[in-house]
Amino acid sequence: MRALVIAGLLAATPLHAADRPDAKLLAAATAEAPALTRTLERLVNIETGTGDAEGMAAMASLLEAELKPMGATIERIKPTGTVKGDILVARFTGSGRGKLLLLSHMDTVYQRGAVARAPFRVEGDKAYGPGIADDKSGIAVILHTLKLLAPKDYAALTIAINTDEEQGSLGSGDTITELARGQTAVLSFEPTMMPERLVRGTSGTSTVTLKIAGRAAHAGAVPELGVNALTEAAAVIARTVDLDQGPGKLRFNWTVIEQARPVRNIIPDDVTLVGDLRVGSEADFNAFSTLLKERLATPSLKGAKYDLTLRLNRPPFSATPASNALIDRAVAIYASLGQDLQVEPRTGGGTDAGYAARAGVPVIESLGLPGYGYHSSAAEYVHLEAVPRRLYLAASLIRQLGRQLGRQLGR
Repeated sequence: MRALVIAGLLAATPLHAADRPDAKLLAAATAEAPALTRTLERLVNIETGTGDAEGMAAMASLLEAELKPMGATIERIKPTGTVKGDILVARFTGSGRGKLLLLSHMDTVYQRGAVARAPFRVEGDKAYGPGIADDKSGIAVILHTLKLLAPKDYAALTIAINTDEEQGSLGSGDTITELARGQTAVLSFEPTMMPERLVRGTSGTSTVTLKIAGRAAHAGAVPELGVNALTEAAAVIARTVDLDQGPGKLRFNWTVIEQARPVRNIIPDDVTLVGDLRVGSEADFNAFSTLLKERLATPSLKGAKYDLTLRLNRPPFSATPASNALIDRAVAIYASLGQDLQVEPRTGGGTDAGYAARAGVPVIESLGLPGYGYHSSAAEYVHLEAVPRRLYLAASLIRQLGRQLGRQLGR
């Protein structure tokens, strides 16, 4: 019921898309841009590949040193499982009406040594560095948006920065859901692209694991006595390659192959295939599970055996009416700057918006900097010319939600 009330208030509140921007706020956002670039350099130079306990500890210390002088109280929450690094939670208390949660993550897909190979640098409009877009840009936008705010802009502001997002947030997802409960809205600061865009949905991320058991034999003398698990794995890949449905739809790809005994002169008897599955809903996951089990009901080679498991890791996010109203509000803010902010139905990437949305509150995703090269072999970078308007967007959303909407909700 509360989510429906928020949706109605968001939709009913005038957007004023044609209004002129807040000149004072825009000037402050523009003046803050050089400092944000310097922050990006500091963040990139601390290596925080998922599982790097030393890097996570250093990053948490840096963030605490930044946030405490601004008035934040800091809590470090242990994630569940074997995740390295605490979830950093910073809380601000203001005199406004709305309660907001801001999300980002400190872990990256790069392992230690990446910065030495590709150090931070600025070339023209672009700043380069491992993890600079995903998601150190999100952290930087949050830190410098805070400098544009006053206590009257919110009743409570909570910032959560986790350490296992790149592995599905399995150790922090429940914490994110709990932090989101009772919030007026959740703002997630994953990166965007050029042209800048928001998304109405992110994919659920799932793991498919197929263990193939064969029979070992001498590869040169009597290979015919064996059952080649590697050959069977190739047959599985060929039989399932068509299950990937393409951009904007269900995505499925085998991404890892493991052998228990990788020895050249033995017919392999134990091979494991690991696949990456992206779905738009839990119903899609269930339907795919049924289809894959049917497709793999019988091995191609006589004597081969399968052990198939599918696990839904991060839940998908689909925009509710209240979330769509937040998106409309962001588009209107950009329009007041004379800028176009595109909206796409769904991205194949998975984000913590899915965990936040489980709390039944409005969520808006992709408020970090526009960038390129994340999760690829290309050089990762962000567009620095977008910094003032990204700061202006985040600060404007927080002000509107923290002052105006919170008042209408009766806080």
